Amino acid sequence: MSKTVIVVDDSKLSRMHVRGIILRNKPDWTVVEAANSAELYEKLDESDIRIAIIDFNMPGDNGLEAAARLREKRPDIHIAIITANGQDAVVSGIRALGAAFMPKPLDEEQVARFLAVSDLPRRQSSADKAG
Repeated sequence: MSKTVIVVDDSKLSRMHVRGIILRNKPDWTVVEAANSAELYEKLDESDIRIAIIDFNMPGDNGLEAAARLREKRPDIHIAIITANGQDAVVSGIRALGAAFMPKPLDEEQVARFLAVSDLPRRQSSADKAG
């Protein structure tokens, strides 16, 4: 099934690189780009975005702040945060949001695994099953 992914990074070159990885692995998917968190929030209302790949270091909201706001608006969205900053506080903050940590430089196999997991049906929580 085709899905829409948003790639959020202030570097056009980085967005093109991630777009290429996505389309090599999921050629039928749609890729939307945003240069910063403000564009991310605008594009959320325009598309049925199911997956977000967000750079950590950006002007305005950083990737962690953007992911937190995104998670509030779309609790079921699959999120990955890309960063060269592997400090424990950053990685634990990413994981606390239920997001995937993807270290730079990006490894195509790691992105492909994230996309494959994002393509699986969401498991129902026990609250969903009870209702």
